Amino acid sequence: MSLRLGPGLFHGRTIRKAAIADLILTHVRYTDGARRHQHERAYFCLIRDGVYDETYARRARTCRSGMLVYHPPGESHAQTVRTPTVAALNVELGSEWLRRMREYGMPLDQPAESQDQATVGLAERLLESLRGLPGDGPLAIESLTAEILSAVVGRARPRDRRMPKWLRDVQDLVDADVTRTPSLGALAAAVGVHPVYLAETFRRFRGCSVGEYARRRRLELARHQLSERHRPLSQIAAEAGFADQSHFTRTFKRFTGLTPRQYRTFLAFKIR
Repeated sequence: MSLRLGPGLFHGRTIRKAAIADLILTHVRYTDGARRHQHERAYFCLIRDGVYDETYARRARTCRSGMLVYHPPGESHAQTVRTPTVAALNVELGSEWLRRMREYGMPLDQPAESQDQATVGLAERLLESLRGLPGDGPLAIESLTAEILSAVVGRARPRDRRMPKWLRDVQDLVDADVTRTPSLGALAAAVGVHPVYLAETFRRFRGCSVGEYARRRRLELARHQLSERHRPLSQIAAEAGFADQSHFTRTFKRFTGLTPRQYRTFLAFKIR
């Protein structure tokens, strides 16, 4: 009989964990293998570093860096680590996500894997969002998760040749108040489409996830306000929807290469 692990529980040392948008994201480092066990929740795993062998459902596979693996709920598996350490991001799906997957025709009971570089890149961005919490909000996490699931577990579907009219409505909803971005489910309900379809279509026609679009709009607002030198950085951070000044500084530097203070100094020098 295999060990059954509850939500958020994995073998190895937890580096970072967050529960958001009916998901549990757990960044874990392993040094030893794991005897046969199963997880209550379905989850997908991004292997970031290392190699391990995994046995599951009378089959076996070698999991290595740059690979995504989907595990159905209750799947029994065991791992043998082949490198000194293995680092992985595990994303567990709550009941709302399982409902969404069923609605969209995704098979929940079949394991799947992918080494597609574009999809792995989305999972890397998911880890970046985890590191940036709080402040990136549910939308960034949800939109990336929906795209990953569609690519790894979903089935091929006909694509719109032209940008659907509702996509502009989604942008308008985000633009209406960039400091209070709606959830993916709320946006999808507002325009009458499935959340996963929204996430897929938004990237195809806009070149980024809807969560990344919302972040860009917050940064644009903050960058504009930095030109007003009398405004304290803490006030700008709050008005642009960041958790605090520290989170504002980290995010701004990650996407511009400068801290808000450095950017303000650059603007002052440019105006002279």
